[in-house]
Amino acid sequence: MTAQRSDMDEPRVTILQQEPAAGPALLGDLLGEARLRVDVRRLDHGDEVPTEPAGLDALIVLGGDMNVGEEADYPFLRAEQRLLSQAVRRGLPTLGICLGAQLLAAAAGGGVERRAEPVLGWRPIVVHRDDDLIAGVDRETFLFQWREYACRLPGEAVLIASGDGDPQVFRVGDAAWGVQFHPEVTVEILASWVADDPQTVAVCAPGGGAGLLAESRRRLPASSALCRRLMANFLAATGLTSL
Repeated sequence: MTAQRSDMDEPRVTILQQEPAAGPALLGDLLGEARLRVDVRRLDHGDEVPTEPAGLDALIVLGGDMNVGEEADYPFLRAEQRLLSQAVRRGLPTLGICLGAQLLAAAAGGGVERRAEPVLGWRPIVVHRDDDLIAGVDRETFLFQWREYACRLPGEAVLIASGDGDPQVFRVGDAAWGVQFHPEVTVEILASWVADDPQTVAVCAPGGGAGLLAESRRRLPASSALCRRLMANFLAATGLTSL
């Protein structure tokens, strides 16, 4: 007789959330669909960053308004980098998104550089090499970005895709990836971001907030499908489960 598998046997994905408006969104939905346990640590609410990878099955680090180098104002950034450094060394399945990717680059011995101009909106990325994370993804595609910094990759990193002259997708070690775009976004999330910072949107987004949201409604179906593909690839490549 085959033993029944309990929910507690399912792998647990720990998600580090930096701010209220930047939650897991589509990623959380897809992880739930894959029957994985999801542990969201609200760092903005004072939740602690795990001190080591032991006991974690996978780690996802989300984006936020803060930046690498602002550890004095946001002490959890330092704790995240320590955890990410250990995660890379131990081969813990890890995905960093936007700020999470920048923290991963810094934790692995690279860093970040402030761009001459912010990147805001649906921007093209170009895939340079095959990799498990982006299997089945178009070689050129538009994805949503909102950032003022670019990753400076460590020497051991593998550059997978780029855009606007910056690294967009990279891998460090066997099981840690960073993506500089936001695969998790929904139109509701983007609308909240536009409402929170209308001045930056007015300066950086052609057509302003209304134009950005109109374009987002056109592009989000393809972006959501890509998010599903990325998450399925991440889970399969790291042996967590299938989606």
